[in-house]
Amino acid sequence: MTGAVVPFSKNILRKKRRANWLASAVEGARWIQQGMRHTFCSNWLAVHRDINELVLQSGHDNVETMWRRYHRGTKKSVAEKFWEIKPQVVDTSKIVPFQQTA
Repeated sequence: MTGAVVPFSKNILRKKRRANWLASAVEGARWIQQGMRHTFCSNWLAVHRDINELVLQSGHDNVETMWRRYHRGTKKSVAEKFWEIKPQVVDTSKIVPFQQTA
């Protein structure tokens, strides 16, 4: 397969992303680079304690870097609360069932 996934150039996508950030940010808020990935990794490691599995899941290739970055990134009790966050189910017709649990 060839071609762009979306019909926008990199510059247009960058402008759209910045506009979205400005529209959703509280005044003075700062977006953390890779914040969602860091949040996932810190909370996952705090609960599961398996750095090798986290390296595989995240696509990294260096266990030591991952350990330095995410070990003690958050407390287990806080991470457990994070994983309890679930979206409200309003329309169950839009839920796609999975064959296996994660």
